[in-house]
Amino acid sequence: MKTTKTLFHLFLGLCFFLGTYSLHAQTSSIEESLQNFVESYKTDPMALSTTFGIKVGDEWWTVSVRRFQEPYLVGKNKQYTFHNFGPHEVTLSKGQPSIPTWYFRFVDQSVLEKIERMEWTATTAVAKSTPADVTALDILDMDGYQSSQGATAIAYQTLEHFWKTNPGEVTRFSRDSSLPSHGAQLVALYTMKDKRISWFTLGTDEVANGDRGLDKGQVPNLFIITKGKGKAQIGEEEIDLEPGMSVFVGPYVSHVLYNPYQEPLEGILILYGDNIDYALGQSYLDFLDQEYAFYEKNEQAVKSLSQNK
Repeated sequence: MKTTKTLFHLFLGLCFFLGTYSLHAQTSSIEESLQNFVESYKTDPMALSTTFGIKVGDEWWTVSVRRFQEPYLVGKNKQYTFHNFGPHEVTLSKGQPSIPTWYFRFVDQSVLEKIERMEWTATTAVAKSTPADVTALDILDMDGYQSSQGATAIAYQTLEHFWKTNPGEVTRFSRDSSLPSHGAQLVALYTMKDKRISWFTLGTDEVANGDRGLDKGQVPNLFIITKGKGKAQIGEEEIDLEPGMSVFVGPYVSHVLYNPYQEPLEGILILYGDNIDYALGQSYLDFLDQEYAFYEKNEQAVKSLSQNK
């Protein structure tokens, strides 16, 4: 009887040890994965200074970034200024950010692993048809914080560059690595606040933007057809789609793409900004007016800086 109790206690101890070891191994695996991204970001020329959170399942982490850059003069008369970027100061710590900010929310560790193995890109994993869509990865605000357009721009650029560890930031695209969006299959190639570049494909009888409310938006779209055939309804005009052509769609112009053929239709989509930014009073063209005025002011500021050297 004593031997039986001893064996039972050893069994319970072993179960507790294995459970603790499994939990520790999973935590270490998440930390190791995140640390790999952190180390890579230290030499990324597109790194921005910021602090953000990462939530994998129920587990929180904080990343702080301080960008370093050094100017140097080039040209026969040293009239041009180039910059060296990095190494940056990038730190990873366990727990929520001490000051509320935006964060990356992973549904679970498997999503992080898919991105680490380059099966998905982070920008593909966050792609939505509507703001209410639930995705495997999302950018959210902590309680007590509301992202401005500027903060969202930083989050997008961080999303694009932090979650890639290969120096060339290669993105492979195919139907197998795509996720659904707006009725098409999509792989995000590059995302910033003012542009989203994606590869898309439509299989036989598939329709993009067929649902009500998805057929027009506040910002322009450019479709570049690279493979297959299809059709597009642009306003009142039907267009035959084939490789070697592009279609520009202006703001608020209805556009539906569909594929009645056996071969998949493939192409590149460039979306010029976030629709929601231009649904609160300012139009996309109003924004361009301000953007071009900024170019004028910035040019004068840079010239003044150069003259004072």
